[in-house]
Amino acid sequence: MATMNISRLRKSFGDTEILRGIDLDVRDGEFVALVGPSGCGKSTLLRLIAGLEVATAGKITIGTKDVTGLPPKERDVAMVFQNYALYPHLTVRNNMGFSLKLRGANKSEIERKVVDAAGILGLDALLDRYPGQLSGGQRQRVATGRAIVRDPQLFLFDEPLSNLDAKLRVQMRTEIKALHQRLRNTMVYVTHDQIEAMTLANRIVVMQSGRIEQQGAPLELYDRPANAFVAGFLGSPSMNFIKGQIRGGRVVTEDGTALPGGNSAGGSNEGREVLWGARPESLIPASQGFSARVEVVEPTGPDTQLLVRAASAPLVVLLRSRSSAAAGESINFDVDQNDVHLFDAESGVRVDAKA
Repeated sequence: MATMNISRLRKSFGDTEILRGIDLDVRDGEFVALVGPSGCGKSTLLRLIAGLEVATAGKITIGTKDVTGLPPKERDVAMVFQNYALYPHLTVRNNMGFSLKLRGANKSEIERKVVDAAGILGLDALLDRYPGQLSGGQRQRVATGRAIVRDPQLFLFDEPLSNLDAKLRVQMRTEIKALHQRLRNTMVYVTHDQIEAMTLANRIVVMQSGRIEQQGAPLELYDRPANAFVAGFLGSPSMNFIKGQIRGGRVVTEDGTALPGGNSAGGSNEGREVLWGARPESLIPASQGFSARVEVVEPTGPDTQLLVRAASAPLVVLLRSRSSAAAGESINFDVDQNDVHLFDAESGVRVDAKA
């Protein structure tokens, strides 16, 4: 296991700057998830850590060793790829032990480590099969096992579950979390799926356009996003936004709808143009509050998702129960003051209470 420090890291391809000065510290044994939209630079950052790309500027330290200019084989990291990258002509056993063979390890050591890793991942009965005889989830386990046998200082995962179907993705997500709890290795995990990040990581790093927007514990980012981008990216369904102005402790929209103002809608923020935000599960049917017209009802079994329109804006409502609501019906909704998020309309930065 090891710590990792990234300082002022930049990467450009020609005139296109992909990473714009990344600073990141990863603690020993931590599971860090890098998330963000396609093109934000998260996979490029992972490839720089692995040594598969060369940094334009900055420094990467793993443990006490500056690895910025070192080739991949000298960094003591193991990477699990999106497409598994297994050798089709080798058995599971030989795929998992291949890197040890290249290092010159003896056969008994290779066999011991392969068998140990296979036991952890439930691959014992598959060691003599070939990749073409395995399911997608089994191939992903083999790719993970190949990383485990190397006993690296740092595990790197590049969207390892994106090729799996939804049910198998949930199962593998659980297995990866259990694996981290068992091994306690330092892991950096890239994903575009924020649910994966929320459920797996000790810390989430949200990226956009080559920069880190915010980092912290999953629920910390969910409950107190630093800006509208982070607020809208984390959460499924994503946060609802409506533009308005703070007036008398409420947020008043262009059509005059008065929305709950939250804890930041007073003092010197009076008159400020803001984005009002509320998560779908925070919108609660109430006898009072603001009116919304139901457009679509989507029952999912235990929950009901509604698409409604209020203040000329579409809102998603997630009810933690079955509902008899029907399209065309008008319902009043309210939001607890603590569940209202306000962001500056121009900069997108979170608005905090001011005296």
